[in-house]
Amino acid sequence: MKLIYDLRILSPHMHGMTRYGLELLKAILELDQELGVGVLVVKPEHGELLPKDPRLVAIACGLSPYGPRAQFTLPKILNALRGDVYHCPFFGPPARFNGPMVVTIHDLIHLRFAGDYGLKQKYYYRFVVGPAARKARAVFTVSEHSKKDVVELLKVEPEKVLITPNGVDSRFKPLERKERQKALDELGWPEGYLLGVGNKKPHKNLLSLIKAHDILKRKMADQAPALVLVGVKQDDFPQVKTGGDLIFSSSLDDEKLRLAYGAAAAVVMPSLYEGFGLPALEAMASGTPVVASDQASLPEVVGQAGVLTGPEPEPLAQALMNLLEDPGEMKRLAALGPEQAARFTWRNSAETALKALKTIASHGSL
Repeated sequence: MKLIYDLRILSPHMHGMTRYGLELLKAILELDQELGVGVLVVKPEHGELLPKDPRLVAIACGLSPYGPRAQFTLPKILNALRGDVYHCPFFGPPARFNGPMVVTIHDLIHLRFAGDYGLKQKYYYRFVVGPAARKARAVFTVSEHSKKDVVELLKVEPEKVLITPNGVDSRFKPLERKERQKALDELGWPEGYLLGVGNKKPHKNLLSLIKAHDILKRKMADQAPALVLVGVKQDDFPQVKTGGDLIFSSSLDDEKLRLAYGAAAAVVMPSLYEGFGLPALEAMASGTPVVASDQASLPEVVGQAGVLTGPEPEPLAQALMNLLEDPGEMKRLAALGPEQAARFTWRNSAETALKALKTIASHGSL
């Protein structure tokens, strides 16, 4: 099978969709030794970021992932390449392409929370993502919740929507006692901190977490832990009064993020919407208890290995206080987390994806 795999989002600065695309490709290659893959990238140097594998050929097409030119030019390139099937693992599929195509829809937050985004995003989903998903021979998505959204909001037949969840990187694992203390020293954060990872977008609901932390401070006094927020700046929350117990870290490299998960007392994910919820998975793999909202896909990811609660400040604060005051429960969740995380592997997702891609390549549809 000749697969055309679209990684125009590939760059030295990896984000969630890029990691999904790259890790899924690696796992697919491990499953099929006879596979040939042409990988679309923007610039020749981006091909250097791909796995070193003779079955891969980087194709520098010069088309940005979301630019309008790609909608007209990419179908011509794909027709010329004559692949058996084309897969776009991000939100940039060519809606005008009529060949065998598979697209991945990670989430539909731009439609669920349309008021938080501009008309440009609204029309992009209406005239590009939606038509491409309906035209595709299969749609991959990362959770049952996202599948429901794809079916409901994009009007895609449910039988052609397949679940290919994110996997968890093997570097996320519980820290040894000495490594934990070393991590605290390196990060410069106080022992027993709570960790939130996200961005300033309203659906991440970090303001609710900050308010929950204020409630904790009132109820627990000097026993309340510090709260560390990664991915945001203090300026993102001008209404918040900061002190030494509220720490902002706008970005962490991969190694420090691993340490941050492993050294935290608990990781809190208060999101109103997630297509998947990778921070919760990475935290569980790190052996750190997770407190997450009971919204969207998070119950699927966390399962019985964490605490699920309402996303408002009061229930968040109560769930955190209950956990922090119960060392036995914290120990129990720390043990369950890696077991739950181990259920999410790139190999499992690659098996689902490869079976669908081969079926479409052979028969034209699922």
